[in-house]
Amino acid sequence: MSNCLRHVLVSSLLVSISLVSACGGSSSSPASATVVTPPQSRDQAPCIEPDANARDKILSQLFQARAGDTVSLCEGRFEMPTGLLVNSKRGITLKGAGKDKTILNFANSDSAEGINATMADGLVLEGFTIEDTPGNGIRVFRSEFITIRDVRTRWHDAAGRDENDPAYTPRSDVGAYGLYPVETRHVLMEDCESHGASDAGIYVGQSSDVIVRNCLATYNVAGFEFENTYRALFEDNVATKNTGGFLIFDLPNLRQFGEKNVVRRNKAFNNNTENFAPLGNIVGLTPRGTGMLVLASDQLEIYDNDIENNDTVGIAVVNYGLVDRNEPDLRYDYFPEGVEIHNNRFSGNGNNPQLPNANRGVASALPLLLRLKNQGRGADIVWDGGEDMPNDCTEYPTDKDGIRLDQPNPNEDRYEARIDERGRPNYDRPDMKPNCKFNAWKFDQAGALKKPENGLCLSNNQHDFNPLNTPFLNAGLNRSDLGPELVQQIVVPGSSSTVPHNCDLPDRPLPVLDLPYKIVAEEQAPAAAEVARVCGAGPVGQVNWAALAKYDCPELSQYGLFKVANDPTQGGQGMGVMPYELNSTLFSDYSSKYRVIFLPPNGQGSVKPAVYQDQLSTGSVTEGLKFPVGTVIAKTFTFRTEDAQGALLREHIVETRLLIKRNTAAGETWVGLPYIWQQGADGKPTSAKLSLAGGNVAVQWDYLDANPNVKINGERVRYTGSAPSYAPPAALNCITCHGGDDRLGTAPIGPKARNLDRGINKDRSGENQLAFMARKGWLTGMPAEREPAVAVMEIPSSGAGMPMPNSPRDVHQRVRAYLEVNCMHCHNPNGGASNSGLSLDSLRTVDVRYGICKKPVAAGRGSGNLKHDIVLSRPGSSILNFRVSSSEAGIRMPPIARSVMHKEAVALINEWVATGLPGVNSENDDEIQNEGNCTDSELPLLLTELLPAELTGVLEEIQSASGGAISPAIVTDLLASITQGVNQALSSPTQRSEAARARLSPRPPLR
Repeated sequence: MSNCLRHVLVSSLLVSISLVSACGGSSSSPASATVVTPPQSRDQAPCIEPDANARDKILSQLFQARAGDTVSLCEGRFEMPTGLLVNSKRGITLKGAGKDKTILNFANSDSAEGINATMADGLVLEGFTIEDTPGNGIRVFRSEFITIRDVRTRWHDAAGRDENDPAYTPRSDVGAYGLYPVETRHVLMEDCESHGASDAGIYVGQSSDVIVRNCLATYNVAGFEFENTYRALFEDNVATKNTGGFLIFDLPNLRQFGEKNVVRRNKAFNNNTENFAPLGNIVGLTPRGTGMLVLASDQLEIYDNDIENNDTVGIAVVNYGLVDRNEPDLRYDYFPEGVEIHNNRFSGNGNNPQLPNANRGVASALPLLLRLKNQGRGADIVWDGGEDMPNDCTEYPTDKDGIRLDQPNPNEDRYEARIDERGRPNYDRPDMKPNCKFNAWKFDQAGALKKPENGLCLSNNQHDFNPLNTPFLNAGLNRSDLGPELVQQIVVPGSSSTVPHNCDLPDRPLPVLDLPYKIVAEEQAPAAAEVARVCGAGPVGQVNWAALAKYDCPELSQYGLFKVANDPTQGGQGMGVMPYELNSTLFSDYSSKYRVIFLPPNGQGSVKPAVYQDQLSTGSVTEGLKFPVGTVIAKTFTFRTEDAQGALLREHIVETRLLIKRNTAAGETWVGLPYIWQQGADGKPTSAKLSLAGGNVAVQWDYLDANPNVKINGERVRYTGSAPSYAPPAALNCITCHGGDDRLGTAPIGPKARNLDRGINKDRSGENQLAFMARKGWLTGMPAEREPAVAVMEIPSSGAGMPMPNSPRDVHQRVRAYLEVNCMHCHNPNGGASNSGLSLDSLRTVDVRYGICKKPVAAGRGSGNLKHDIVLSRPGSSILNFRVSSSEAGIRMPPIARSVMHKEAVALINEWVATGLPGVNSENDDEIQNEGNCTDSELPLLLTELLPAELTGVLEEIQSASGGAISPAIVTDLLASITQGVNQALSSPTQRSEAARARLSPRPPLR
C-alpha cells in the first residue's frame, strides 16, 4: 500500500469519533434558575459520634424521627457494617459536619447502598462523604422535594488511593452510581462530587423537575447522566477524567421517557479514561474520550459549555437503532429530535480516538466508522444522521382507561402532559401497551419529517478548526444491521455542512423545584412514660390490643401474643389465631418459620374478618387478602438441628417480625417491627427485644425438610450449613420489601390467595386454609372461582394442571412461583425495583418485561459482564442466574433477607433457563416472547471480525499519524478496497455472518 493510502487509514483510525453525546438549545437563553434556600432544621439530639455503635444510633434515630427533625453526624470517620435507610419518612434531614469532615466508609458493608431512601419526601442530605460502597453510593427512590448538598461519593482504587492521587485507577468491581435519584420529582443536587463510579457518578433517572449544579465528577464512566428524565437542568458543573462527561439518554422499557432538558455553562474536558463499566450496562457503550453523548433524547438544549480535549468527540447525537435495532418496546422512539446545540466552545477534541474493542460493542466501532465517513478527520459535533420514517401504524396510543392520549381523562392524575406541544404521546407506565409504534405525529401530510421541531439545530458554536477535525459531521448512518445497505452507507462519505441545521427552537422550560419542602406536622411519637405504661398494662394471658394499636413496645412479650411468652413456636393465644403455611416461601438462609395471623376482636365476642381479594378481583398482582385494622401477622425465624430421623435436638430462635395494621392520623397503614431474641446461659430464649437497627447473628442448621414429600432421588431432602452473618433487618428495612406505590406501609407479601390456597399442614394435607378461614367466619367474600394456586418450588407437579414431574412445564411453574415470592415484591411496576423495568409476578406474559433478552438497567457490576437478563438455553449468559447464585453484596438477589445461596433454587432456575423455558416455548411459541432478540448491533462484527487484516497493520501506528488535508477520492478508494467482496458475501442475508467469514479471507497486513 502506498504511504499516502496508509496515511489515510491511520488518520481515519486515529481521529476516530464516537457514538457520543449532544443536543442543543435556542439562541435566546432562559434565565437562571432560582437559588433555593435550605429550610431551617430542628436538631433533636447531639451529633452522633463515629464509635462502634454509630450505625445502630443512626438507624434508630432515623426510625424515630418525625417531620422537621435532623439526625446529625459528628466530624470523623464512620466504619459502617451495613447501609443506612431512610424509608417512609417525610421532612427528615441527615446532616454531617461537611463532606471533608464527616466520612462514612462502607468497605466492609454487607449492603449494596450506602444510603437507600424510599418514599422519603422532603429529604435533605448534607455535609458528608459516602465511600467504598459495594453498590450505589446514595439511592433516593420514589420521593419528592429532595435536596442533596455538599455530599461526596467516591471509591478508592485497588491500592487504596483516592481521586486526588495521580496514580488513581478506577475499579469495575465496586460501586455503580454515586448519587442516584430515580423515579423522583423536584430534586436539587448542588456542590456535590462523585469519583470512581463504575456507571454514572451523578445520575438522575426516570425523574422530573431536577437541577444539578456546581458539582464535580471525575474518574467515573459517565460523569453526569440524565436518563428518561423530564425537565431537568445541568448547569455550572465540571466533568473531567471520566470516560464520558455528560450523558443524556432515553432507554426503552422504562416508566417514562424524557424531554425538555437543558445543559448549560458546564465544562467537559479531558474525559479520556478507558471505559471500565461492567459489560452489559448501557453506559459501557460510551467510548473513551466523549465530551457529551445524546442517545434518543428529545427537546434537548446544549449551550454555553466549554468542551475541550476529549480524545474521541466533543458531542455526539445518535439514535438507539445503532445499539439495538430489534428493540421491541413499541412505546419507545429511537430518534433524538428537537435537539439544539448553540453557543458552545470546542477545542482539542478528537485527536486520539478510541479504537474498536469487540467486547464493548457498537460504540467502540463507531469512532472508526464515523472517522472513515469524515474523510479521515474527526468532528466536534457528530450526528449519526438517523431520522425516523413514516410507518403504517394508525392506532393512536391510549391510557389505562382506553382513552386516547390526545384527549383528556378527568379520572387520572398525570404529572406530565398527555402529549407535548409537538403532538408526541407522553407514555406513562400504566398506559395500555400499544400494538404498533405510532409516529404519525412527526410527519406532515406529504410524509416529510416536521422540522425544525423534530430536527437538529446548530448555531454560533466556536471551534478551533484543527486540520484533522471538522466542526460537524452528519454521518448519514442509520442502520446497525450487517447487510448490503450498511456497506453502502459506509462507502458514501458523510457531510460536514451545517446549512440544513441552521435553525432555532423555542426555549426549554426550566425545572420547577417547589423547594424548600413545606413541613407538615406529623403525629408525634408517644412519650416514653406513656409507652411504658400501656405496654406494661397488658392483661395476663390475653393479647394487649391497646398496645398493638399504637405503641412500639420494647419487649415482644408485652403484646401478649404467644401462649408461652419466651417461646413463640408454641403458638399464639386469642380468638382469631391462625397458624398458616405458604405454597412458595421467601428464602432466608435456610431458616425455619412459624407464621401466625392474629385477627382483632370485633367487640361482640368474635373477630373482625379479612376480605378475600386477588388479582382477578383487583387487577393487582401484589394484592393479598384485605385484613382489618388491628391485624397482626407474626413470623418467627429459627434454625433447627435434628437427628438423622428428623427428631429435634435443639432450635435456635433468632427473631420474630411483626406486621401490625394500625389506624394513624394519616390513615390506615402497616407497621413493621423486628424483635431479636436474647438467649440465657442454657441457650434457651429468654426475651425478645425491639431492635430498630436490626442485628447480626451466627447461625447453623441441620434438618430435614418439614414436608416429607420434598425428596431428591427418593430420599427426603436434608439442609445442612451455617451462616456467620445472618442479619435480622432494621425496622426501616421492612419497607424495602413490603412497600410499594399500591400498598399501605409495610403490607404483607406472603398471604395472597394464590399462595394460601393449600392444605393447612406442612405436607399440604388437611383442610384448605382459605376454606378454613371462611368456615370460621374469618374470611368473607371468597368467590366460587378464584385465581389458581401457585406451585411449590420444592415439589414436582404441584402447579396448575399438575404437569408431568420435572417436565419443562412443571419446572416453569415452580420457578415462576419462586421468583414471585422472592423477587416480585420489588420487581413489579409499583415496587422498589420498578426502575429496572423487570417484573416477576407469576401471572404476566413471559416476555422482555419478564427478562427475556432484556438489557439490564442500573445493574452495575450485578450484570456480571453479561448483556441480557434471561437468554433461553444459556443460564451462563443470563444475569438472573448470575445474581441469584451470588452471595456478594451489590450482586446478590434478593439483596436482603439472605447471606448464603439457595442451592436448590439456583439448580432449578438453571434447569429452567437451560431446558424449561425452551421446552415451554416449543410447546407454544406465543407463551415465551422476545426470545429472538438477544442480539446486539453487528457493527462490531463488521469492523473487528470481518476485516481484521485491513486494520491490524495500522492500529499499532495510530499514535504516529500526522495532520494534513486528505482527498475525498483517496478515502473513497480506501473504503472500496476495505469493503471489497462484502456485498458478495452478504448477498444472502440469512447466511450473512457465515458467508462473510468464509469468503473474506484475511489479507496480509498493509504495507
